[in-house]
Amino acid sequence: MATKDATQLRIDQAKSIAAGELFPRVLFLVMLFIGWGLLARYVTTSLPLPTEVGVEALGILTGGEFLYHMYHTIRWVLVSFAFVWVASIAIGLVMGLSDFGERFFDVGILIGLTLPGLALAIIGVMIFGLSEVAAYAATFIAVLPLVTLNFWEGVKDVDMDLVEMGEVFDFSWVTTIRHVILPQLIPYMLSAGRYGLGLSWKIAVIVEFLGFGSGVGYMLVIEYNRFNMAGVLAWTALFTCMMFIIEYGGFKVIERRYLAWRPSVEIRGGGA
Repeated sequence: MATKDATQLRIDQAKSIAAGELFPRVLFLVMLFIGWGLLARYVTTSLPLPTEVGVEALGILTGGEFLYHMYHTIRWVLVSFAFVWVASIAIGLVMGLSDFGERFFDVGILIGLTLPGLALAIIGVMIFGLSEVAAYAATFIAVLPLVTLNFWEGVKDVDMDLVEMGEVFDFSWVTTIRHVILPQLIPYMLSAGRYGLGLSWKIAVIVEFLGFGSGVGYMLVIEYNRFNMAGVLAWTALFTCMMFIIEYGGFKVIERRYLAWRPSVEIRGGGA
């Protein structure tokens, strides 16, 4: 009887937590669609109704174009961000653990933060042409400073008492970084991944917009030339849904499993 009561209590607690997390998000989406519908109906005729965008999105999903173009954009985003993630961890460690490294890289970080994403996309296309290298290079340069800044702040927050304890036990620098520093950076890695992927796709779409023959950005150009606002919003919404799947099917699951005991980490950085 006691076991049954305890199980029911856990079920009730899980339902309460789920409702507390789900309700505000659902309420936001409901308010968003209501506001969108009112704006489309009473303010401007250029903005299609949510139902019209939904029909357009359904047509894209059933028309065979979705997987082809989404695959190209997702691939460019994931490959470029993989390089960004590795490089930003290395640079963030150097900046956080060395005064010389901080002074050496901070100018480059500042320069990178001031460069507009559109300018980087144009420069990448002018240097490398309409190739995948242009997409990778522009995304890498645009995203690296912001993600590095996040890791740098994470390294500065590392508990140095644990590092000193490792020195007492004659840990090598490799062992210290692997077993002492990096575990404390896991929350920052997740926040950097969440934020960096979102920024990466924005840059990748801009590069595609400039003349590629595939990808979400290319389809946005096609719909723009047709002056099909519903098509533009449908492709945008579909890619946003893909990012939601990555967020809630990937990052949130890892976060709940491995970091439930840690406080949330504030993402540092700005927009593109």
